[in-house]
Amino acid sequence: MSEKESITTLLTLLDSRQARLAAACKEIADWVDNQGHPTALRIRDRLNDIEKDTPQIRSALSSLKPVEPPLPRFR
Repeated sequence: MSEKESITTLLTLLDSRQARLAAACKEIADWVDNQGHPTALRIRDRLNDIEKDTPQIRSALSSLKPVEPPLPRFR
C-alpha cells in the first residue's frame, strides 16, 4: 500500500469514526433531553460545530482518492 493510500485509508476511517461518535452523542442528547436537562442543548451545539466541517473533510478525502484505478505494473 502506498503512502497516499495509507493516509487516505486512515483519514477515511477517522471520518467514519467521527460520524459514528456524533451519532452516539445525538442519541445521548436525545436521552438527556427526555430527562429534562438543559445539557442536551450544549451537546447539540458542539455537534453542530463538528458537523459544519464535514463537507470540507469529505472534499479533502475525495481529492486524495484516485479517480481511476492505476494501471497494472509489469515485472
